[in-house]
Amino acid sequence: MKGVKVFLIIALGALVSFGLSGTALAFHAGGVAHCDGCHTMHNSQDGGTVIPGTTTVGTGINSFLLVGSDPSSTCLSCHVNIYRSLSDGSTTAANTYVPGGDFWWINQVTPADDRGGTVPAAAHGHNTIALDFTIVQDNVLTSGPSNGTVNYQSAWLGCNSCHDPHGKIANNLNPLPISGSGSYGDADGTPAAGSMFGNYRILGGVGYDGGGQASGIAFANAAPVAEAYHGSRGQWPAETDTNHVDYGSGMSEWCVNCHSGFDADGSQAHRHPASNDAHLNGFSSVYNSYVATGDLTGAAATAFDRLVPFERGITDPFAAGLDHTQTVGPDTNSNVMCLTCHRAHATAFPDALRWDPNEELIAHSVILAEAYGIHAYYGETPGTRYNDFQRSLCNKCHLQD
Repeated sequence: MKGVKVFLIIALGALVSFGLSGTALAFHAGGVAHCDGCHTMHNSQDGGTVIPGTTTVGTGINSFLLVGSDPSSTCLSCHVNIYRSLSDGSTTAANTYVPGGDFWWINQVTPADDRGGTVPAAAHGHNTIALDFTIVQDNVLTSGPSNGTVNYQSAWLGCNSCHDPHGKIANNLNPLPISGSGSYGDADGTPAAGSMFGNYRILGGVGYDGGGQASGIAFANAAPVAEAYHGSRGQWPAETDTNHVDYGSGMSEWCVNCHSGFDADGSQAHRHPASNDAHLNGFSSVYNSYVATGDLTGAAATAFDRLVPFERGITDPFAAGLDHTQTVGPDTNSNVMCLTCHRAHATAFPDALRWDPNEELIAHSVILAEAYGIHAYYGETPGTRYNDFQRSLCNKCHLQD
């Protein structure tokens, strides 16, 4: 990237503080940040153009006056921890293991099994187009998987397809000023008088246009209720069993804004149930007792597994019950969601799955033999985390091993 762009990003787009009602807030703080953190007014700095590949304001590959080549490049310029560079196979700091997964995998062909199979690069997750980071359009799928009710094109896909950089709550409106992030639930208390908290992770709300690339796209379902894991401002701590996203409700419903039909009942659509109504019921006792293959000595108080999360059935983000540090397992009213099995961005495995679906023993996943293999399971290996004979983590609920 050009030096001037890097300077602008560091100086303007880092997680800096700015005043709102006397309170210091992070860059987004649940709503719109300062405009010049992402945009350039005149496409000019020190005699050079800011927008890559353009000489005239608002033309060419970037018509939004962004400081990156495209929306995702602009996002990743600050949020580079979700696209770490491991081209030399080196080990990176644990603070790169963010819950959504790592877009680095989108550019990697990885081994699928010990029989010579591979996972194509594009199959690792969402191919968010970010030209400055060599992430290009999915070369296989022309649109997102759905039943056709929503036909979101792969050519439109970017960070802003899911995240609203301007932080609007619903129908491009904020009925009150945003005084803080909606990602931290009751840990941040209640909003200041006359204000409100933003959506979880500034995800697009009802009516969001999916990044504005298409006509007729409008999200029907609200952003999910969840409490994000915590860290120091501007830092990404490692996801752990005691510092993790605690999901409340609505995650699958929100995914259906693009992946229409995936909330259909499993018996009718031949899909695994995943919705607010997909209660674990009796499976909750299996989840709580399951520690590893052959080990059913677990207790509900310590049963939470960050590799197999669930929703607690909580619909109010500021009600008691959501806690990013808790290790309590599910109860009968907890439910399965899309992110029980997938990560939102990308992973080492096909379809952004959280664990290897191609090997009988994930403790022996062939990818673990690669120099970068330690990153597949967030700095651990299944043989260490569970045991050397650990099978698929589907068994955390289904107990077939």
